[in-house]
Amino acid sequence: MTRKNAMTTPVQTQTSPPTATSTSAEAMERVIFAERRAARRKETILTWAIRIGVAAIFVSVWYVASSRKFIDPLLVSSPDEVISAFVTQLTEPRFWTDVASTFGGAMAGLVSGAALGILSGVALARWPVLDRAAGPFLTLANSLPRPALAPIFILWFGLGVAPKALVAASVVYFVLLTNTASALRGIDHDIDTLAKSLSMSPVQRFVKVEFPSALPTITGGLRLGAVYSVLGAVVSEMVGAYTGLGQRLVVMTNNFQVAESFAVLLAMGLMSTALDYTISALERLVRKRAR
Repeated sequence: MTRKNAMTTPVQTQTSPPTATSTSAEAMERVIFAERRAARRKETILTWAIRIGVAAIFVSVWYVASSRKFIDPLLVSSPDEVISAFVTQLTEPRFWTDVASTFGGAMAGLVSGAALGILSGVALARWPVLDRAAGPFLTLANSLPRPALAPIFILWFGLGVAPKALVAASVVYFVLLTNTASALRGIDHDIDTLAKSLSMSPVQRFVKVEFPSALPTITGGLRLGAVYSVLGAVVSEMVGAYTGLGQRLVVMTNNFQVAESFAVLLAMGLMSTALDYTISALERLVRKRAR
């Protein structure tokens, strides 16, 4: 009878209570995370305070200088007139046509120039002989002023999207080529040696080791190229185009519409800033996944 009860009685396992060491470690970890969040929050507040302060000082000095006639209002206008002109242009359908034209040319140049630049950078990093052979020609091509290329592209392809995309691509291409080649050449020698010791093929080393290591630097070059793509598209439009913010700026300045000209410049700046923040978010994502 006793043996039967012993067989049918379930065995109860006892879980040991958490030790004081583990509890204190968890508490310390929570404190550290809280301090980090507070530091990041404080840094963000300070950053935005500096931004707003600098903008407020700039606008205030501009307003006082124009209202007190320290500078000629006919040449530099005033902040309130520029904002009024900007809001007025936002209601014009032609303004949005110009924005779309500039943005389309800049994006076409960014995508094509970045793709070709990355591929060329990979090729130059993989084959040093090709790098030495193509170096003088690339330096010569990169030294050409982009405003001088715009009339040639317009002569070849007309006043459409192609010239502005080509000028933008010519700027972005060299930025990405340089960043990609430098990033691939700067990979840690120990990591490369470890990949070779694991008997990885060249393709495997590139896909699993080299390119992921270079990706944060490449996305950093993309951020710079995004801003330069807008610059290239605007330069081409200022030389000649049917539509675009660059052409709009030329018309405004030729008609001595100073406030409207500054409003167009503001639109260009906002477009470049939006592209920069988009690529910056992509860069942070890539860096986080690369860790």
